[in-house]
Formats: sequence, structure tokens, C-alpha cells
Amino acid sequence: MQEIERFFGNLFSGIINRFKYSAMDAADRKIRETIDEQIEQRRPKPKPKDQEDRDL
Repeated sequence: MQEIERFFGNLFSGIINRFKYSAMDAADRKIRETIDEQIEQRRPKPKPKDQEDRDL
């Protein structure tokens, strides 16, 4: 009986951990995307003349 309880306990624990870590990964990706977007928005846009100077 204890072996069955241990088996199902480990099974459910593994499933719960998989969902938990999957949710944590998704949240981490969303945080990184948001930070990247904010950094991109705050970067000064290159002026057309600056772009021409860089091409030379």
C-alpha cells in the first residue's frame, strides 16, 4: 500500500513541478521581453544624417 501511495505521490509531485516550472519559465520570458521592449523604446532613434555618416 505504501508503495502505491509513494508512486502516486511522486507522479503527482512530478506533474505539479512540471506545471510550476513551465509557468515560471513563461513568466521569465515575458519579463525579459518586456524589459527588452522598454530598452528599445528608450534608445535614441538614429537621425538620417547619423546613419549616412556610419555608412561611410
